[in-house]
Amino acid sequence: MPRRNPEAEKLAEIAALCREAVQAQRERESRQGYGLDDYTEGRIVGAANLARKILRAVTANALNASGRGNNRSSLAG
Repeated sequence: MPRRNPEAEKLAEIAALCREAVQAQRERESRQGYGLDDYTEGRIVGAANLARKILRAVTANALNASGRGNNRSSLAG
């Protein structure tokens, strides 16, 4: 398999970090729930929201660079 260019590798790394933030929120919701720690919960929810926005921008960039229109990118996970 050919090696991706450094820019594509960086975008894939950013996408992986974003997926981790979204997953942290999902785990918090399903396992611990929300309750007394508003500060930490707000940070988790805010980080996941920002991660989703970044992920949308990264996948849009990857799609535009590859010329694939509206198809889903493998970066989206």
